[in-house]
Amino acid sequence: MPRMTIFRSKFTASLLVLGALAGPLSAAGAQAAARPTPTSYTVKAGDTMFSIAGRLLGDSFLWPQIYRLNTQVVEDPHWIYPGEVLVLVGGADSRAVPAQDTPAPQAADPIITKPTVQPERPAVVVEPEPDQEPVRGDTLFARRRGLDARAALRGYREQPYQALRRGEFFSAGYLSEGQALPFGTLRGEVTPPQIRNLSERAAAGLYAVVAVLPPAGAKYQVNDSLLVVQTFDGPTGYGDIIYPTGMLRVTGESGGQFVGTMVAVYGPVRSGQHVLPAEKFTSGGTSRAQPVANGLVGVVLGQREVRELKHPQDYLYINLGSKDGVARGDVFEIRRDPAAREGGPASIDELMAVIQVVHVREHSATAKVVTVVSPDIPPGSRVKQVGKLPS
Repeated sequence: MPRMTIFRSKFTASLLVLGALAGPLSAAGAQAAARPTPTSYTVKAGDTMFSIAGRLLGDSFLWPQIYRLNTQVVEDPHWIYPGEVLVLVGGADSRAVPAQDTPAPQAADPIITKPTVQPERPAVVVEPEPDQEPVRGDTLFARRRGLDARAALRGYREQPYQALRRGEFFSAGYLSEGQALPFGTLRGEVTPPQIRNLSERAAAGLYAVVAVLPPAGAKYQVNDSLLVVQTFDGPTGYGDIIYPTGMLRVTGESGGQFVGTMVAVYGPVRSGQHVLPAEKFTSGGTSRAQPVANGLVGVVLGQREVRELKHPQDYLYINLGSKDGVARGDVFEIRRDPAAREGGPASIDELMAVIQVVHVREHSATAKVVTVVSPDIPPGSRVKQVGKLPS
């Protein structure tokens, strides 16, 4: 009888291995799907939005979903406190798409509407978080939970309007206007780097313990809030740009230096940067800016970041301040001036962007970009006041 030879390629062997692994992975996925999801969570000491999302949603980068569901409790995602109850799962009444189409924009001046009355949230039932032990056969892929799109959309839809936000106020920065500011110095993290070749310019993260030196002849007190900033050359005649990178809270004094904890991070926080006493923040409530006639007219002085095109949430500086009657929450339009253009038709008076003031100095103000129509907004562009918060 002739001998028969059977050949098996590497590809065939790979298929057999994958087939053997399919069973355990499917079983692990089924166990993860059956695991109950907590509907709420009570914040404990040391918790962050990032860590809560990683532990309860299976992905730390889903923390914005938790924030959107809890904007009535958490004003700034960098500031959460023990005892706060966070909702983790949205209701069943969320829609994947809006019920009606968004109306087309009007050519006339924008109408600033009144706030929509939000439905009252149901009472939150606090459930203890079970200490879950790893399940035999569980894998990284089985533990990962997907994004709950309906809950995320519900957070957007029910987010209450706030005229002024703490995080925007402190992170926006301002122009020094030539004023001598009481700069202290950030010395960096008190714990030495554990890897010797790490640069001393490494950035300090949230909750890092850092050391600071006050200006000559001054002292800080425990619980003082200090804004960490860096400075850049500003528009001519308006001093330096004060660019915040974070905020720390003083916790004590040790070895001739003051020690504090980073409670907010807006950018790279590095040794050698300046610190300033944080200004007092006052909420603007839920009232919306009301239209004004014959509002103030000024110009754009410049921008905080060097960007050719402007985007929503960018910051611009204008040449109007408290001496002109400007206040936080004021709404301005940036408009294009009619002018001849070489080799093309003349430009006309048209809307370029809408901005809202978040920080005011005596002769200037910092405004965030809310809406952009024409993103190329050069310094000197005309601004016109169109809205003001009720006093």
